[in-house]
Amino acid sequence: MRIGIDGRALQGARTGVGRYTYELCKRLDHLLQDAEFVVYSNVPVDISGLSNRWKLRLDTWALARHMKPVLWLKLRCGWLCRGDDLDVFWATATFVPALARSIRTVITVYDLTFMVAPDSMSRSHRWAFKLFFEKDVRRADCVITISKGTSDRLFRLFGRRAALVVVPAVDFRFAPKAPEEIKACLDRHSISPPYILSVATWEPRKNIDVLIRAFLELKKSGLLSKHRLVLVGGRGWKDERLAALIKNTGSEDILPLGFVLDDDLPSLYAGAELFVFPSLYEGYGIPVLEARACRTRVVTTDSPELREAGGEEAVYVAPSPEGVRDGILFALSRPKPAEADAPCLATWEAGARELAAALVGTSDRVGSTTT
Repeated sequence: MRIGIDGRALQGARTGVGRYTYELCKRLDHLLQDAEFVVYSNVPVDISGLSNRWKLRLDTWALARHMKPVLWLKLRCGWLCRGDDLDVFWATATFVPALARSIRTVITVYDLTFMVAPDSMSRSHRWAFKLFFEKDVRRADCVITISKGTSDRLFRLFGRRAALVVVPAVDFRFAPKAPEEIKACLDRHSISPPYILSVATWEPRKNIDVLIRAFLELKKSGLLSKHRLVLVGGRGWKDERLAALIKNTGSEDILPLGFVLDDDLPSLYAGAELFVFPSLYEGYGIPVLEARACRTRVVTTDSPELREAGGEEAVYVAPSPEGVRDGILFALSRPKPAEADAPCLATWEAGARELAAALVGTSDRVGSTTT
């Protein structure tokens, strides 16, 4: 069996979709040992952690690496697939290239941002989703979402439910840490506790400016006199206003760390007094799940998808300065979750088994159109 994979999700630093895709790929490698995998990309991607049954099909056309990602997928990727005798194609980032009808398609839908929060996307991304999303969802043999909330939204807006919900998971590293391990990590990043943590790429949808304003108000009122705010995450689209806000505060209590390697993230979560994730909209919310696994108190936005990630332990708020402020104070008044109460979280292995079944064809057309 030959499985084609959209490798755009694996490009660059692996956060969010990239991490989700790679973790599932690692498990598919073990579950489908008779399969061959072909990863398509217009720029180099690292697949060194996978077996020799994984091949990178890199587009060597001189202009390929300069094309918009969706444009490259639609105009070039299908052409690369023609000679590879694929049985199935996994569209890891929702959109499907031009493929022969004989090739089954399995697509993963992460969110419906272009419908729910369109202003948080760039114009080119909005147009790509408007042009291709509905068509690709309707033609797919199997649709997967990462949360029940996203599946429900997909059904309400487009009349198709997901065949499977393959929720994100966390690996063994995300767990409570020993005090000495936490201290070593905090020392490396020049962090002195107590601190509040947020993990998100700097883009409008993540709503980090609201968190900063709520934090500064609490500092000014003396309610968080000793706390610092630690921001983990790389700079993203339309982040100039946020960067200016942080600079103009002149506060030494706000510490932007930028992108942080996965090896340090668990200790940063575990050492925090509180994790705050005030996103305007998410398809799930992996950082919320990571914080829970590390037994850290969580404040996040009240939405169906984030409630799936946060469970019964999180404090849910309106994504406004007042909502975030009140949520922080309420969460800090509660005891930290006890390790003995650790939730039974999803595993990558379980999700990969469901994905493997979809790829080999046992989930065909489940949850299809009802309009």
